[in-house]
Amino acid sequence: MKEQGTNRKHESGVGGENALREAIRKIALQNIADPNSGAVYGARRISGYVAKVNDDFTVDVQEYLNEADFKGEKIGYHEGVYLSAIQSNPNGYVIVPKLYSEVVIVKDPVTKTEYVSMYSHVDVIQLESSDTVTIGVVEREDLDLDSDDSPDVDELETTGLSGKTTYSKDSVKTEVIDEDNEKDSFVEVKSDSVDISIADGDESTVHIDKDKIELERGGSKTTMEDDANTMENGNEKVKVTNSVVYLGSDSGTSHAVLGEELADILMDFLGYCSGIKTLTKLGPQPPLNMAQFIALKTKITVWKSAVSGFLTRKVEVQK
Repeated sequence: MKEQGTNRKHESGVGGENALREAIRKIALQNIADPNSGAVYGARRISGYVAKVNDDFTVDVQEYLNEADFKGEKIGYHEGVYLSAIQSNPNGYVIVPKLYSEVVIVKDPVTKTEYVSMYSHVDVIQLESSDTVTIGVVEREDLDLDSDDSPDVDELETTGLSGKTTYSKDSVKTEVIDEDNEKDSFVEVKSDSVDISIADGDESTVHIDKDKIELERGGSKTTMEDDANTMENGNEKVKVTNSVVYLGSDSGTSHAVLGEELADILMDFLGYCSGIKTLTKLGPQPPLNMAQFIALKTKITVWKSAVSGFLTRKVEVQK
């Protein structure tokens, strides 16, 4: 009587069952596993370098082998490797590796499709969304490894310091906020305008659109338009157009005076006044204040030549 647990490979039917089981396994793994090694396709790590970047958003990859060429045939050369496991799609999320950079590729065991899973260096990173993309950094409190009461990493409180860029269909906005929320700076670009703001007590802003450029800082404002430039500070204004310069305001104004011309007119006026004669019993007599007329003419001559007195160097008016 045969003991239990002894080798049964010679028993009737046992060897046939094993052979049948092995045949079924090979059929099931046909085109899925390597018939020589038994390894499932796509289950191994294939390292190589990018030998060619194709126009159809695929790459050719050469494996790292001791012999890259055998009898004129390429060994370990993978053509048309997809950049995505989904499909060769130029839209959406796409990473294009740099030529001759190192990559790791994997293979779908069913479709035999190969795609890149890891990159060492890239030429293009494209992230195309149909609505919004936000990229940013938010600072959080440090994790206290010595305290059992310390919150988990995902529960750490934010410090308030952050920087982010938000891309939407009609604008791109980059914003930086300090930890005390006292400084909030941003740049926002739209199809028809650009806005820049720096808030640090007195806000500084820049607005640019197709009609004008505006710069503001506290109570000061400068506006540049096609036909005029205006500088304002409080209630004071300087406006420059292509024909007129306004000082103080652009309404309720009066014409400016040319200083040198005014000095010449005053000299002529004083000359005429000093030439007035008064008829007396003694005959025509000059004005009693002739000396004052002469002194004033001398003073005006000195002021005009020295650009002092009622003529100023700080403001000049074109004739």
